[in-house]
Amino acid sequence: SSFFIASLSIAANSYANEVMSAQFRTLASCLSGIEKSSGQKLKIITDKPHEVSGFLTNGKGFACQRKESGTKGTYFEGWYMID
Repeated sequence: SSFFIASLSIAANSYANEVMSAQFRTLASCLSGIEKSSGQKLKIITDKPHEVSGFLTNGKGFACQRKESGTKGTYFEGWYMID
């Protein structure tokens, strides 16, 4: 989606921003993990079975994306931007 392209280009072009990421078994645990880790509420923009993304209350981007791997099976990769 265009959201990911924009976020990844911002991350690549700005040395001030860093990304926190982790892997989760379920989408629900991914979303709650981002909320807990960031200390922010989530404003969801994209709400699809394979991807939930949007912004934290501080305006930084976040996402949980469904991934598949031969060794890990199906999992969700979650990330959010930090200063």
